[in-house]
Amino acid sequence: MESILYYLLKVSVGTTVFYATYFFLFRKSKGFVFNRFYLSGSFLAAFIIPLISFSTEVQLSQASTYFSESVGTTGWSAPSTGTESYPSVAAILIYLYVIGLVICLARLIFGYIVAARISKSCKEACIGGMKVCIAEENDLAFTFLDKVIIGRNLCGHPALEMVLQHEGVHSRERHFYDIILAELLLALQWFNPFARFHAQAIRNNLEFRADDRVISVSDKQEYQYTMLAMALNSINSPLFTAINSSNLQKRMIMMNAKNKNRFVSLSRLAILPVFVLLLVSLSGKETVAISDSGSGMEKLSQQVQENPSDSINSIEGINKYLSKNLKYPNDARSAGLIGSVKLYARVSPDGVIQEVLDVKPDEEYVAYDEVVIIGYMGERSENLKKTKSYRHQTLLAEGKRVVESLPKLEITDFQGKLVQFTFRFDLRSPDDRSKIWERDIDQETIDLISK
Repeated sequence: MESILYYLLKVSVGTTVFYATYFFLFRKSKGFVFNRFYLSGSFLAAFIIPLISFSTEVQLSQASTYFSESVGTTGWSAPSTGTESYPSVAAILIYLYVIGLVICLARLIFGYIVAARISKSCKEACIGGMKVCIAEENDLAFTFLDKVIIGRNLCGHPALEMVLQHEGVHSRERHFYDIILAELLLALQWFNPFARFHAQAIRNNLEFRADDRVISVSDKQEYQYTMLAMALNSINSPLFTAINSSNLQKRMIMMNAKNKNRFVSLSRLAILPVFVLLLVSLSGKETVAISDSGSGMEKLSQQVQENPSDSINSIEGINKYLSKNLKYPNDARSAGLIGSVKLYARVSPDGVIQEVLDVKPDEEYVAYDEVVIIGYMGERSENLKKTKSYRHQTLLAEGKRVVESLPKLEITDFQGKLVQFTFRFDLRSPDDRSKIWERDIDQETIDLISK
């Protein structure tokens, strides 16, 4: 659940940045075609970028691995407040998100049904060489799919030609598909106010485009009076593109604004650094570990997945697996980086690792013993200063890599539970290889802290 919320957070950040770019750089521009592709494309890109994953190679060196006492003596579960189990904060947020999503989708479906019902009851006619659907209702003028629908009382209206010109732009340029895409993406992040601004910007830009095409061949003032006269239309659906849509003031301002082309091309180039920044910050990072053991360099991911079908049915089995696969990142060793990281593995009822989190969820967990990874510094170790760090990305990535690769755990105490793994990375000089690691504090102190 946390991974879903994290993904939605990334999507919200991307949407906000893309909309802010439009607001400050392109909002007053009359490049409506460019704005159309930018607004729809960036809205969709905000959902795609967090799904992109880049792999980076990390060189790992051999290390010695030690374990504390058995899980039964040092492991502990977060205290329970009662016999009843309450949903976590993440679960509550997911439930609220789903409820909002269902409401938004229901509204969208209802709008489609309303538009489809009106379209189905219309009679087709050819007016001024354009195929038009005439509805029984009065004061209608909108485009649904590629159909232009008008109310029957508009057939003899003096401004009918301009109305059809406006709706004809929506029909020819398939503006309906931009709107349906915007509404679907808005439903998926209904909680984000900037997503609503982004969706409204898409709708407004389509209206600006249609208005611009009409006033290029018709009298602008007469067309604006027509818009005002039709502003009382009571039909309201998220799927309609209509001459009498909201934000008339913005449309009036845009029609009267002068087309300024200075620095337009330069401002459009700003999209590239914005996109690259979001790609770097929001995309996933997949670490491919390279081991320097043996006769040459080999991908450690292949070594970890050597026997993926094997299962582990004992604590000793987990210890053996961790001892075999945990390595010390070369860059961390070279920099003298030491420290501890905590990871939380969600184990399914049948023992499969479902996800690995580096932030503690708001729920009970079972603590696995501390695992100590001892790396060995090079010949110049006497001049190397150790630096202690917690939650360093390099050390987190190594622990996460191995925990994610754990085979099926046929251990009852772990199945269906959240398991905490603590990895402590430490460095020794080459002369200390024969020394056995010992705790910094005694067991009595650990028991006292755990109470």
